[in-house]
Amino acid sequence: MKLYSIWDVTFDIKQYAYQVEKIVKTFRQYNSYVQNAPFDTQFLSMQLLKYEARHSNMIEGIDTNDIEILAADTPNSKRVSNYVSALKRGHEALRNNPKFSADLVRAIHNELFQNMMSVDAINANPGNFRVKYVKIANHYPPDPVDVENYITELCDWLNDEEKFHGYDRTLVALVKSAVAHAFFEKVHPFTDGNGRTGRIIFNLVLNKYALTEEPYFYISKAILHDQFEYYQQLAKLDKSSNFQTWIAFFLGLIQYQLESNIKTIREAIELFTVCKNKLFTEFDAKRREVKRKMFQYIGRYPIFTFSRIYFTVKPDVPDMPDPEFVKIFDEVLNEFDIRKVKDSDVHFEFKPLVDIIVGKDW
Repeated sequence: MKLYSIWDVTFDIKQYAYQVEKIVKTFRQYNSYVQNAPFDTQFLSMQLLKYEARHSNMIEGIDTNDIEILAADTPNSKRVSNYVSALKRGHEALRNNPKFSADLVRAIHNELFQNMMSVDAINANPGNFRVKYVKIANHYPPDPVDVENYITELCDWLNDEEKFHGYDRTLVALVKSAVAHAFFEKVHPFTDGNGRTGRIIFNLVLNKYALTEEPYFYISKAILHDQFEYYQQLAKLDKSSNFQTWIAFFLGLIQYQLESNIKTIREAIELFTVCKNKLFTEFDAKRREVKRKMFQYIGRYPIFTFSRIYFTVKPDVPDMPDPEFVKIFDEVLNEFDIRKVKDSDVHFEFKPLVDIIVGKDW
């Protein structure tokens, strides 16, 4: 099936100036929250990144439970941890060489399936463009022999600085991210993992133009929020190279995601402020410090086990008897609304923070 060239895609970039201006203002607000939060947002950002991986997988019908994601530094689910790793490595690669390439796209895809021995992973032929014809709903992506040319053209289009010379760089970045996301889906270059790879490329386009202080910006939650319309809009591009309506729709997804992220960080700030005030009600300095360190760990990994708390915090208070340590741990559970995870004998969850990270449908 012959797909139009990326160079034939049409739209009036000036029509998006208002939407982009609104997005830029919201990005500034988002960056301000991240920079001025009264706690280190690095770990909250990492947990949100893990949930971006989960949401991205859910778009493709793959679900992962909260324990697999939030219980430790690296999620147990290889699909989630590989997504996080692929996004990080793509970001690092663009920092070293700010040019998109077919090799970069293949490397991202390969990372998604690292150390996975499932039939799906093997069939995905990691790091290699597909060699078979495929049909996606009513869309016939390009013939396998043409895939590399389409992806190379897409990368050349992303790297090109002349086509939109004179326009605001932020406007160009956001419009390019919208076009690239849809065109990649139309090419469908891999046997499996196209959605995840495409959403990572979207993220990397924004990273290249430094729209956010954080290295990662997430879009999958917004897609899930409006998934039916998302696929409807994509389907309209099967045979039409007019991307005018699609770009406006996609910019709306970015705006929704930004507003959702801001509400998430705002709620986390409020929660951590309340919790910090509770810690100060402990009069004994040594017990207060132990509680602080326990809470510091729990804030980073809101689904946890007692053994992880014990081996992380107890070495700092070797003279404290175990019964006293357990008593303080029980007090922390009661003070911060921490409870046992349903159907687990060993895991506890800091429910208020888990609810924020998992995300409400704002």
